[in-house]
Amino acid sequence: MSLRRSHAALAFPLALLLLLGACADKPAAWLNTVSFTVAPAANDSTPVAIDVVSIRDKALVDQLTALTAADWFAKREQYRRDHPSTLDIASWELVPGQKLDAQLPSDREAAWAILVYANYATLGPHRLRVPDTRTLSLSVGDKDVELAP
Repeated sequence: MSLRRSHAALAFPLALLLLLGACADKPAAWLNTVSFTVAPAANDSTPVAIDVVSIRDKALVDQLTALTAADWFAKREQYRRDHPSTLDIASWELVPGQKLDAQLPSDREAAWAILVYANYATLGPHRLRVPDTRTLSLSVGDKDVELAP
């Protein structure tokens, strides 16, 4: 009888670990709203193009996180054509001094990762990986974009 109890005692934690492991291998990134606050002198006082990219193909995550914003904007249309069902791209052109609250479409699927690319005139990666959150606040500064508190 004690042998059966020890097997049962081991079976439950093992089943729990398997269940948790299965849940960890599913896309979970989801974003509902994005708020932008643009500095008055952002991008040398010129508009800044911003893309929020939801990646639903796990194999693309490393590839896209390696791109700078300049690379992304140069290759964006090709990525859109090559991956029409696994990339969601929301785009804005923001002007210096602007504040904007944007709602993202609710019919999207969960993603493996969400990236922000800001097309600044200056050199730099100008790329962010969005933390697990439903609401994102971005500060579009003079020379780069960053997460706002």
